[in-house]
Amino acid sequence: MKSIKPGVSMAVMMFLIYSQAACLYADEITIEQPASVSQGLLMSALEKAGIAKILDKAGIRIYGYAEGGYMYDTTAPQPYAGPTFLGFNNLRNTPLIDKISLNAERTVDPAKKQFDLGFRLEGIWGYDARFIHSTGLGDTQTGRYQLDPLQAYIDVAIPYLPARIRAGKWIELAGFEHFSANIYGAFGDPSKALYSYSYQFLYAEPGTQTGVLATYILNQQWTFDLGFTEGWNQSTRNTNGYLDLLGRVTYTPSDKTSIIFVMTEGPEYPTAVGRGLPDGDNKNWWTAIDLVITHKATDKLSLGAGLDFVNAPQIPGLERGSKQWGGVAGYASYAFNPHATLNSRLEWYNDSSDGFSTGAARGANYYETTLGVAIKPFPKDRILSQILFRPEVRIDWSDRPVFDSGDRFQAVLSGDCLFTF
Repeated sequence: MKSIKPGVSMAVMMFLIYSQAACLYADEITIEQPASVSQGLLMSALEKAGIAKILDKAGIRIYGYAEGGYMYDTTAPQPYAGPTFLGFNNLRNTPLIDKISLNAERTVDPAKKQFDLGFRLEGIWGYDARFIHSTGLGDTQTGRYQLDPLQAYIDVAIPYLPARIRAGKWIELAGFEHFSANIYGAFGDPSKALYSYSYQFLYAEPGTQTGVLATYILNQQWTFDLGFTEGWNQSTRNTNGYLDLLGRVTYTPSDKTSIIFVMTEGPEYPTAVGRGLPDGDNKNWWTAIDLVITHKATDKLSLGAGLDFVNAPQIPGLERGSKQWGGVAGYASYAFNPHATLNSRLEWYNDSSDGFSTGAARGANYYETTLGVAIKPFPKDRILSQILFRPEVRIDWSDRPVFDSGDRFQAVLSGDCLFTF
């Protein structure tokens, strides 16, 4: 089966063409602003330069964020010690520029049942980029700080139907958490998120997917997505030559509760993590399922839960048949006032794949609890309100000696500063 490979160059070309066309036909199309990001400082600066009016007329927004952080491992303070299994923010006692993101975007609203064109281009630079590369796009870079074309896709809203077709590369659909500075996840608010990531996000979900995805809005409660992708973290080079099936069902019974189920089916090996990764096993198809539930209990309290499970019938080089990994995590966020929000996570993660999913020397059960505070020092100031500090304390433990120097326990203090623009 021949793979579909929509590359970044196609998306860039379409962006340039569409920018011109949208300016001509902006009076005939409906502009839908994204809810996740407010009108930012970058667009305000462009307005002073006289450029924002052109972009506004075309429905195009340009925005971004910058994030820098620090992690101190109390159990192994030396910078280059053994594994932490923290994923992105894993370098001890070293200030890092996690990522700087720049986005150009035009959204479409399928519910309007009219033809419309949209797109998103997002590039990042920083320490985190080295961990999110897909095959064929930026994956040959070296050095601490790297570039990555994180997202590049085109959206087409279908006339007379509440439907949309997306083609290109996007951040994966599964999971409670979100790679974009972990700020636009299921709670949808930067102040309701933690700096560190869960095991589920790091080891049981893809980072990005490239392909074609169709969305259909049945009504206010039900939305369905179905498509094909190149596989987990694969773009212009497909390591096994087969496409994956991707599906998502979103059920929103009320404005306070949401349930999202995601499933992928396909030959995912080799994946972006794990030990011993020879190319091209297309016989053993993985089944990955993800369930996310969120509930806004009060105006101040938000609750959430995430579940991931992956089953691989066989992994080359690993004995004893099929392998499974995944876990469960619970989240709570409480906004004391406009200045401070308390965030927490409690998680269990199981690797029954001899350490394949995490890259550890053996399989194990992992447990972690994280408590953090999101601090907005100047919530009413137009510019300074975009600054957010997120200190946290995290404790990890395992039933096997997998951490640094054979430890079963790990305690870290970390935090970041996030500035959106």
